[in-house]
Amino acid sequence: MKVVAQKQFVDLKQPFRVAFGTIVGLDIVEVRIERDGLVGRGECCPMDIYDQTPESTLAEIAAIVPAIERGEIDRLSLQRALPARSARNALDCALWDLEAKISGRSVWDIAGLERPATIVSDISIGILTPEETYRVAASLDAPAMIKLKLGGEQDLDCLCALRAARPDTPLFVDVNAGWTLARLNDMAPALAAAGVFMIEQPLPPSEDALLDGYNRIVPLCADESCHDRSDLARLRGRYDYINIKLDKSGGLTEALALAEAGREQGFRLMVGCMLATGLAMAPAYMVASLCEVVDLDAPLIVRHAAHAGLRHDGRLLHGFDADLWG
Repeated sequence: MKVVAQKQFVDLKQPFRVAFGTIVGLDIVEVRIERDGLVGRGECCPMDIYDQTPESTLAEIAAIVPAIERGEIDRLSLQRALPARSARNALDCALWDLEAKISGRSVWDIAGLERPATIVSDISIGILTPEETYRVAASLDAPAMIKLKLGGEQDLDCLCALRAARPDTPLFVDVNAGWTLARLNDMAPALAAAGVFMIEQPLPPSEDALLDGYNRIVPLCADESCHDRSDLARLRGRYDYINIKLDKSGGLTEALALAEAGREQGFRLMVGCMLATGLAMAPAYMVASLCEVVDLDAPLIVRHAAHAGLRHDGRLLHGFDADLWG
């Protein structure tokens, strides 16, 4: 067994502003695990907001490589050997890919999931001026769903601009922990009037308990507040949806378990991603097959076509082939 990890920069077609800053691109880390001439691949996107960097992730991977190469760590024992974050994600997904290649079965068969040919996915609009928000929304070709980033200086005006351009498109908003409870309660009536069906992560995770004072006019989704199954008990009664991302859950293995546990505990399911190439989008697509809300529009915003991997036609995300992953 041989394990190799390396980073590469993935840049965006244009800057994308969210509540915590403007993103022009990010470093991703790819892992390759080789056994008997077969190679399994996985990918992760470490982010500062989770106190992770490409360098810390590469170091975390390097520390466990000897045990993996000696055959002491498999996909299931990996869940106990590393915490739920980016390093485990890349290794976990590489082990899924390798298992599929060694067994001659698809990852869908191994996971016991039906493989949909396409999945409805959203299009995200970052924090812009109201005029820019209107222009971008109006330029979209019949989107199935829009996610509008909020947490800027002109949230209400941007919401009104989007609705002027797209009065009937299903819409949810993502605040990336950029509001206070007072701001949430003030904004919720306007969001409800605009037909917003969900607010994603309005407050910082450290302030989840304050949501006991939310007026609950619009359902909430936990993103930064939800990493793995251990978070669910704390989120009950405060959030209606959970956003499952492989970089937070520490890989596909925990993501699938989180989806099952979340549904059993009454949460509605959403899937999202960090900045990703098709190598990370493929396992996220599997999680998407279980979810009501799909936010996997990275193929639309990465600059290089080779990074997109999966095709997003503006309404539908199209399934991946085994030559990409799995």
